[in-house]
Amino acid sequence: MVGITLLFEADLAVDARHHLEDLVYDKVSKLEGVSDLVITPTSKGGKKKALRIHGGDAPAQGGHDHAGHSHGPTQPPGKPAPNASTALQGVGQVIAVASGKGGVGKSTVAVNLALALKNLGYSVGLLDIDVYGPSLPTLLGVQARPAVRNKQIVPLEAADLRLMSLGFLLDEDTPVIWRGPIVTGIIRQFLQDVDWSGTDYLIVDMPPGTGDAQLSLAQTVPVDGAIVVTTPSDLALIDAARGLQMFRTLNVDVLGIVENMSHYIYPGLEKLTALIAELRASGADAAKLDQMTKVLDENSKLYIFGQDGGAREAARLDIPLIGQIPLDGDVRAGGDHGKPIVLTHPDGLIGKAFTELAKKVVAAKPAKKARVSPFAFSKS
Repeated sequence: MVGITLLFEADLAVDARHHLEDLVYDKVSKLEGVSDLVITPTSKGGKKKALRIHGGDAPAQGGHDHAGHSHGPTQPPGKPAPNASTALQGVGQVIAVASGKGGVGKSTVAVNLALALKNLGYSVGLLDIDVYGPSLPTLLGVQARPAVRNKQIVPLEAADLRLMSLGFLLDEDTPVIWRGPIVTGIIRQFLQDVDWSGTDYLIVDMPPGTGDAQLSLAQTVPVDGAIVVTTPSDLALIDAARGLQMFRTLNVDVLGIVENMSHYIYPGLEKLTALIAELRASGADAAKLDQMTKVLDENSKLYIFGQDGGAREAARLDIPLIGQIPLDGDVRAGGDHGKPIVLTHPDGLIGKAFTELAKKVVAAKPAKKARVSPFAFSKS
C-alpha cells in the first residue's frame, strides 16, 4: 500500500485541492507495483483524516476513488448496476427503510423493526447507509470496530443482529465532508464487501431524502421492498410522497407507509382505567364513572403532529398504511442509551406495534432461502 499526505495552505480553494489530488493520483497510480493508493488531504494546523475506500481494487473503468474526492461512471436512474442481481449472496430479502425528511424517526423504526423480525425467529442484518448522520452506534450502544476476514468485512453483532455502519469506522465527532461519488463508493462497499451471508432479512437504514444513497442502493443490489416512514404532519407527508415516488421510479416495491409518532398516549391511562374498574366494583356512582370513562377516552390520545395524515396519504397514493407507532418517552430514552424499546419491552404497547409491523413485512415479503452461492463482488 502507498500512502501519501498532501499538505495544503489553509486558504487554498477546494477546487484547486481536488485538482492537485487528481494529478497526484493519476501519476502515482500508474507507477509499477502500486495497487493500493490512499491519499490523505490535510491543511496546516488541521488533523489528517483518511478512509481507505477500495484498498487493493483496480479502479472502475472511467473513474477512480481516493480519500476526500472521487470520480467514476454513473448509471441512469432506475437501471440496476452490472451484476446487481447477484451482488448480495447469502441474503434472503433486502428491505429499505426510508423517509423523505429527517427527524421522523426512520432509524428508530429500522432498528426496532430489525429486532422484531429477530424475535420472530429470523436471521437479521442491519445496515446503516446514512453516511452523513449514522445513528446505529448510538441506537444499539455499539462502539467497536469491525474486523476483516478473508478480505471481507465481518459485521459487528449486538442483540443477535448483524450490524454495519460508517459510525463504527469514524471517531464520534468526525464530520463526513464527502462528495456524492465517495458516498456511493462507501455504500457499495458496505453492500458488497461485507459478509452478509446467512441473513434472512437485511434491513437498510437509508438517509433521508432522494439522492445518491438511494440511487446507489437500487443500482447495486436487488431491493426487495421499501418502507417509507413519516409523521402525520403535512410537511413530512409532502416529502414522504416524493420518497415513495422515487422508489416507484427505481422499480422498487413499496410495502407501505409507517406513521411514526402517530399520537401521544396519556401515560396514566392504564392506572386510571384500573382505578375506575375498582370503583365500579365497590359500587360507586355508575353515572359519574361513565362520565369519567368518556372524558378519559376522549383525551387519552393527543395528536401532536396531526391526526390520520399517514392514512390519508396512503389512500391517496394507493399503498397500505402498515404501521402507526405512538410517540413515547421510553422510545426516545431507549434510543439515547442503546436500548431500543423492542429489546427492553417487546410485549409493551409499542413493542407490539413493531411486532405487528414485522409480521406485515414478512407477509408481504416472506423469508426465502438465503442465496447461498459463493459471495459475489461487483466493484464499481
